[in-house]
Amino acid sequence: MNFELSEDQASLLSGLDQLLASEAPPAPTEPVFSAYADQLDMALAGSGYLDIAREDGFGVLDAALIVERLARLPHTVEAAASAILAPRLGIEPGLRPISMISGQANRAGRYLDRASLVVIDRGEDALILPVKASDVELVETLFAYPYGRLTHIDPGCGRVFADVQLVRRLSRIALAAEAAGCMAAALALVVEHVTARQAFGRPLGAFQAIQHRLAMASETTESARWLALRAAWSDRDDDAAIAAGFVQMRIPQFTFDLHQFTGAMGLTLEFPLHLWTYRLRALVGELGGSSGQARAAAAAAWPEAA
Repeated sequence: MNFELSEDQASLLSGLDQLLASEAPPAPTEPVFSAYADQLDMALAGSGYLDIAREDGFGVLDAALIVERLARLPHTVEAAASAILAPRLGIEPGLRPISMISGQANRAGRYLDRASLVVIDRGEDALILPVKASDVELVETLFAYPYGRLTHIDPGCGRVFADVQLVRRLSRIALAAEAAGCMAAALALVVEHVTARQAFGRPLGAFQAIQHRLAMASETTESARWLALRAAWSDRDDDAAIAAGFVQMRIPQFTFDLHQFTGAMGLTLEFPLHLWTYRLRALVGELGGSSGQARAAAAAAWPEAA
């Protein structure tokens, strides 16, 4: 089943595409593990796209559409927390980038190296804490996100948000939307590669074995997108957990296949595939992983049994 965007949503994404055409940097030409789009970040902050869920007539679904589209870029930019979580958590516009941490507060967090705020899931509640550069150390990883770790935490400087279930639901929607965008971009790159690359006088994509697995990758990508959008539309705990759990369950096979289709080239930093697949590998373990989402979905569906 497919769905059509509303006129407002189509106009929203068209405007975003125009912004990206002028502000998004080209794919890195030098081998890098990650690349942050600083200029685009500033343009997004001033354009209002990351605040769309605050506008009358718009909501989490529209924010998820933007997050999914931005995740297709080879460069990273913090959008998911700003667009999906911040409006519902009472975070003022402009207070970003935002990092999210689940579990121990001193674990490494995406975008924490440049964050203005961090949202920490402490189990019983969430802590929304301002971040100072002096309290963060950079963390080098193979994942295609910038990472940092808090070296000093003063809970007294933060604000406690009691509805931790809302934080988790929105975090799962954000993860699912971001993963769906990464999958779409990675798949498009590989389809282009197997169409142009030849073996035994034929394009790689002409071989049936590759076609079958590409079809499976395409099914995963489409399913991930529509599950993420459904969760954003329904704003339900079970839909959010299912959407996040689905992508996390599928990421290992999805990334394995795409790298195998590109051969040795797909394992080099010169080829941009890792800019999306390494991000996906980072997302696969967040928020408790697929098993954690399965438990959350079961608890939402059968609260009495849980």
